[in-house]
Amino acid sequence: MPDLSPYTRAMAQCLSTLEDTPPEEGDCTCPAAHLLVNMLQGRMLEHLKYRVGLYYGIDAEALGEEFSTALIEVFNKEIFGVFRRKIEEQPWLIFFLARRIVEVESSDDSDPQQRINHLYLSIFCKHLEYRNLERIIAALQTDPRIQSTIIRSVQQHYGHDRSGFSAAS
Repeated sequence: MPDLSPYTRAMAQCLSTLEDTPPEEGDCTCPAAHLLVNMLQGRMLEHLKYRVGLYYGIDAEALGEEFSTALIEVFNKEIFGVFRRKIEEQPWLIFFLARRIVEVESSDDSDPQQRINHLYLSIFCKHLEYRNLERIIAALQTDPRIQSTIIRSVQQHYGHDRSGFSAAS
């Protein structure tokens, strides 16, 4: 089994307690459903952080907690509002998405990242009504806190200080 995100591991553990329950019969008011919603949101944010890091050629962890906090604040209003409405309309979606994420991320594919990227694109498009993940990432970059975190991380990664001169100079 590949190295899983802590969010994915938590989803897998939670789902294992509900193994015999079909997704459409899941109780969206049970504690497991609330945990799954939080883990789904956390994993989606983690994936976007990874994609932003990939875009800039830096490790997602280099973006740090400030980036994660800003991401949460931006997404809480923008995307997770849509997600919460979808869950209210279709409570089975919590269980379906969590099972799908665990299935895709724990598979032993030769190119798991491609399947994972495709999965999240599908989730954002089909279930959250966002048609272009690159537009989401571009919109995130307009937030000043996110911009400054990206700039600092890129400068640190490529060895530049705040003045713009290379540390090797």
